[in-house]
Amino acid sequence: MERQHHIQALDDACRECQKSSGGLILIEGRFGTGKTSLLRTVRSLPAAEGFGVLHARGNESESGFPYGMVRQLFEYLLASATPEERNALVAGPAAMAAPLFDYADGGVLGETDPAQEQTLLRGLFWMLVNLSQRRPLLVLLDDLHWADEQSLRFLHYVESRLEHHPILCVAATAPVHHGSDPETAHVITSPSLPTICLDELSRDGVRDLLTAASGRHPDPDVVRTYHEITGGNPFFLSELLTETQHHGDETPDVATAARAAPRTLARALPRWVGLVPPRYRDNAHVLARSLAVLGSSGDFAQLASATDLHQDEVTDAASALMDIGVLAQGTPLRFRHPIVRNAVYEHLPSTFRYRAHSSAAKALDRDGAPAEHVAEHLLHAPPSEDRRAVDILVAAGEKALANGNAHVAVSVLRRAMQEKVPDEMLPDLLIRLGEAEHRARDPQAVDHLTQALEVTQDPITRATIAFSLSGALSMAMRFGDALEVLRSVHADVEPHDPELALRLRSELIKLASLSPATKPAAEQDLAALACADGNDTSTTLIRAQQAQAALLNGESVEKLARLSEDALLPGTLVAGPDGGAQASWIVAFCLFCCGRLSQAVSILDEALQEAEAKHLRLAAEDIRALRAMVHLRRGALGEAEVDALSALKGADGESVPALGRPFAALALVGVLLLRNQVGAAAEAYERYGMPTHIPQFSTYLPFMVARGQLRIAQGEVEAGTRDLLRTHELLNEWGAKCPALSPVVYAMHALCDLGRLEEAHALAEEQLSAARAFGSDREIALVLRARARATRGPMPLEDLEQAVELLAGTPFTVDECGALIQYGTALRIAGQPSEARRRLRAASDLADGMGATALGKQARQELAVMGVRVRESARTGISGLTPREHRVCLLAAEGKRNQEIAHMLFVTVKTVEWHLSQVYRKLGVASRVELRDALTQN
Repeated sequence: MERQHHIQALDDACRECQKSSGGLILIEGRFGTGKTSLLRTVRSLPAAEGFGVLHARGNESESGFPYGMVRQLFEYLLASATPEERNALVAGPAAMAAPLFDYADGGVLGETDPAQEQTLLRGLFWMLVNLSQRRPLLVLLDDLHWADEQSLRFLHYVESRLEHHPILCVAATAPVHHGSDPETAHVITSPSLPTICLDELSRDGVRDLLTAASGRHPDPDVVRTYHEITGGNPFFLSELLTETQHHGDETPDVATAARAAPRTLARALPRWVGLVPPRYRDNAHVLARSLAVLGSSGDFAQLASATDLHQDEVTDAASALMDIGVLAQGTPLRFRHPIVRNAVYEHLPSTFRYRAHSSAAKALDRDGAPAEHVAEHLLHAPPSEDRRAVDILVAAGEKALANGNAHVAVSVLRRAMQEKVPDEMLPDLLIRLGEAEHRARDPQAVDHLTQALEVTQDPITRATIAFSLSGALSMAMRFGDALEVLRSVHADVEPHDPELALRLRSELIKLASLSPATKPAAEQDLAALACADGNDTSTTLIRAQQAQAALLNGESVEKLARLSEDALLPGTLVAGPDGGAQASWIVAFCLFCCGRLSQAVSILDEALQEAEAKHLRLAAEDIRALRAMVHLRRGALGEAEVDALSALKGADGESVPALGRPFAALALVGVLLLRNQVGAAAEAYERYGMPTHIPQFSTYLPFMVARGQLRIAQGEVEAGTRDLLRTHELLNEWGAKCPALSPVVYAMHALCDLGRLEEAHALAEEQLSAARAFGSDREIALVLRARARATRGPMPLEDLEQAVELLAGTPFTVDECGALIQYGTALRIAGQPSEARRRLRAASDLADGMGATALGKQARQELAVMGVRVRESARTGISGLTPREHRVCLLAAEGKRNQEIAHMLFVTVKTVEWHLSQVYRKLGVASRVELRDALTQN
């Protein structure tokens, strides 16, 4: 790879050698750049066919033996030659080299007199000449940097004497020299010597290598990552690919590359460090292993303390390691190639690693380093009896939690629990650990917070613990236990902090509202709190819960919107502890049900910004989940998918907040079904939903709706209808009278598909009264559509026309598109083709604008039935991009990596890859370079 011009130069040299114009060529390159591979390639060049070949390789163990490499060149040849061939080889002036090769006593090598060195060198040269008489001669010398001084002097001697002989000498060396003789050093450093300098591979070279290895074009992010962690070093790349293939990863990916730590690289380090001058070698080896533990360091005094070296020894060793390319130039000191650091660290002896981490932690703490930096080493060191370690780990955990790094906080605080924790510190540590686990959605939060509650006496602190514990219990679907925890602390805290007691009662109301059995008591408590005095936070939450109660009781849209708008006071939208967005979420949900989508999005946008600024991850996920539903309803499918996937990121089993996960799963399934990606929707529900038992609490009902819609799309109409009707029944049992909460309108269409028209019609009449009482144009239009389908005979055009009028100009784009398709179909059946075409074409345009493939397909099928020539929407060019695709397109054109784009847009890398594939297809490009050109032209 990227060596073609070097190979051509060597091929040309071989051709010149055939014309009795030999010479010496030096191949120079750092460790792992492929010197040996290129040297091996010389033997197979077309121009080298028929050449005789001598080969020798320097090594550290032989570098002190005189003429070690020279003897490698000739001794096997002499030993295997017949007496006649041997005599021919040492004939004439070559006989002067005979003292070096004494075979009279069965092949024992003789010694030479240093005073006769010039005579010996001349004899060795003529041995080469004698060999070249029969055919051109190729002399290959590998690892010349390990050659003994006498062999180097021989090379220096023959360098200027090869020009008129068919002898080509090619020597490979690293750009270092340890010899003390200036004359021998001249062989490697001579500026007049033809030299081939091997560089590490460029990013394009890495891409070509990955393509050749996997048989497919790698993702640009993969290429960039492989290039960054190996520096393009061919040996490191080869070992990295071998490592990934060994683990069964046929296709290179970023995550695997970042974790790779090939053992071969760890084994190669001593040989690599062997290039350091002998007086620095031992210290360089210690420094390299210590830096593998530290990762990086800019404080030489600190390094000296951690490595037990003097500061000047660290400086000399670091400079030597920089010279040979182990360390990057400059400070802080770090490995030049991250993969080498990974490999060295991973394969260090455990005793050395523990000792190095402990020494590093003590040195950093002694120098006043931040607690989180010291904790990085304590995590990998064995527990000690040092109280200071506990203090450091707790401080690091607090810092991580404050910065929103809950998983880091969990690992640090769990490590603190392994130390000998003083009794007076244990309650506080349990509280911090439980809170961190709760924010990280770890089920162990329940155990640790329960222990903290048991060992804590202060009522205020117990109430704070109870908030987090009730949230953790709710995640585990233990709502009854969560209520008991809150009740157990409420009475004790009221005399000490009425405001905190008010917050506790509000939390009790929220949990009690989830079950039909406790909902009436929750409503009574809420009514009692209506006149209670509190601060802005508690007042806002109480008002939001009052709006939610009005929503459940089926109050009119006008009253509900007024209550919702009055609930949010100016100021804080999101409050800790991180159990969810609380008031802002409830208000936005009420406005969403009222059809005030722009207001809902505005509140959610502000709340999300505040949650992220405060590092409240659970609240941010809940907000994104609801915003995904709002985007879905307004037809912004790309935005809905992004928010849903962000809310579901890292979802595993029951570890995701109960409030957010069901809504996010419902939104994601809805997006994929509208795109006609039924298989992808099934995979999404399998991963993020609850395929088997769905808890029959109100919070989890969106799972049942999603499963019902998916089953219907898969052809399991009966099972899907049961899910939707069961959801409707559970909402009725719960006392939820608002029609905007029920999926019964979708069940009506499914009943029609099953031929159960009377049942569907009865439900439609019942729901139409509720929808008109609620006063929502959307809900009325949806029921009118369902009633029209459930009517025997031709669908009543009046119902459908009214539904289309009610939805026209509203933000409910998906619903309007569906109504237009149904109305257009009814008009076609009624014999009004002109009006039918107009409505269906409008529906097709709406569907294409949203990217709702399923609806667009329905509209075009209906047009095709009327004989209208239709074709799939091209949706190409800049105008064909969805808003999310356009955003990804711009960021990619700016040079942002897929991971950077994913982080900026709060989506997964896979989502970015999918959007980019759509962008490339629509713009007719194949790379980021072409993408920039396409945008420039547009």
